Amino acid sequence: SSGINAEYGDESWVMDVPKTSNEKLETFIKRKLPSVEFSQIRCYERCVVDKAIRLTLLTPRALFITDNPPRSIHYTLNLEDVLSINLVQDLPDFLDDTNRLKTQHILLHLKGDSSKPVLTKSMSSSSFVSQSSEVPPGSSDVSPSNSGSGSSLRATLWQDVFAGRGKTRNLGDDDSLSLDRLSLSDNGSGSGIKVEQNGTSSELHLLLLTDSSLFYKLLQAATLNEKIAATRRLNFTVPNKPITASRKHKKSVVQARLYNQLSAEICSCSLLEDRFLLIKELHSAATLNPPVKRFFWKDADLCLELVREMGRYRRHNKKNNRADELEYLILLESCLAEMFRESEHLPKRSILLAAHSHSLLDLLLETFSTSVSVPSYLQLDSEVVSLEGELLEYTIALLFEVTIAVTEHPRHGTDLALSHVIASLERLSPSFVPLLSSMVEKGLALLSRSNSAHQTVTIFHIFYCLDVICSTSEAIGCAIKAKFADDIKYYCSNPTTRIVRYSPLQSLAVTRVSNVVNWMSKK
Repeated sequence: SSGINAEYGDESWVMDVPKTSNEKLETFIKRKLPSVEFSQIRCYERCVVDKAIRLTLLTPRALFITDNPPRSIHYTLNLEDVLSINLVQDLPDFLDDTNRLKTQHILLHLKGDSSKPVLTKSMSSSSFVSQSSEVPPGSSDVSPSNSGSGSSLRATLWQDVFAGRGKTRNLGDDDSLSLDRLSLSDNGSGSGIKVEQNGTSSELHLLLLTDSSLFYKLLQAATLNEKIAATRRLNFTVPNKPITASRKHKKSVVQARLYNQLSAEICSCSLLEDRFLLIKELHSAATLNPPVKRFFWKDADLCLELVREMGRYRRHNKKNNRADELEYLILLESCLAEMFRESEHLPKRSILLAAHSHSLLDLLLETFSTSVSVPSYLQLDSEVVSLEGELLEYTIALLFEVTIAVTEHPRHGTDLALSHVIASLERLSPSFVPLLSSMVEKGLALLSRSNSAHQTVTIFHIFYCLDVICSTSEAIGCAIKAKFADDIKYYCSNPTTRIVRYSPLQSLAVTRVSNVVNWMSKK
């Protein structure tokens, strides 16, 4: 074994895309944020807050605003508190003609507290009690209930034009880390925010002065990822503190060498037990160290091998104990889902999925359509039945990640599209519809009783896939409607009572369930 978990440090997420670098900001943020939070910065931009030039950063959990040049972190918007994100079609009259015509107006609805005063543009930063410099975003204590502030947002106005591409810069720390950050647009971007609070919610108006920025897509993806993660965290009573590295950061070249060693061992190993341990090591490394996902999506051979393994072990090869094979299959699908999760900003993922006329994506869809075979003498075995149920949940999670990747995530210039996925699934419908039917049965079973936070995530995954696939494919939708229309309308008529209340994912899950019910009710 390569010992990848022991060797990987918390090096920054290096990106193979056009970059914008701000050496002072990176040095400052590295000093102020926990190393894990710093390593996962998605992107940053210059902006204006209260008519002063600021800098804003997006991480998987929060949006930060600092001075420019950076001296302190002023405000934090927790992505868990975002209720909805929408694009507004308008032309702001306070901009000049050149910038007005290429503006993207993003409207965010945020959680608020009716007992707090209405937020206005004139409010000073001293009006906000909780600041990110006091409570690191990696801590589970960062929430409206713990902050003492009535609004999820602690800033009021952004505006600036950020032009040109930057260069990769070296921060000059002890390990000579090279931090590459994502530039949100090729021709520059800027933003303007206006915050209004009324009752129990507030609005954030964000204006990007570009028609080619990835900010909207990245913000959408990061917000949904955080809502899913926050819902899962409801099952824990121990604070979810960030993991700190036990040794110094490793240079990118060292990490690449360790990854390549593990990849080679996986591809050359033939024994099921040994492969299980190696895939488990890869899964753990990707969970704890985001740079592993960047290496994985550059590794076409390993990607293809894992997808092929899924297909082989969904069919019983009769060489191993079937229960052992199912456990290995669960690990494979969990590992692939983790590689998809929070990797929407990596262009290599889109490029690999779209390469060679979508061959890898097509193989993955064919694998989903391969039924899991169990010998007749094991079909009543309690262990095997339990493993089949667990495997279905991981299959649902992986199908969700693939679906949202082609539906909402940035495509990075590729022809990756939902239309291709739907065309492939319609071609595979005789074998894919049974999987979708199993998902419906699972969703109906969960909605027939009260659920945990983890089960709320599963409900969201199921009905997101059903909503997207059945509403887009008439053939697949009609097959599901013919079999389940009455049951769905009966068990899903009031989903709010069965989904964990006040969970970050509740409103999104209820919306997707309602969409499916409405579609099933149409003649």
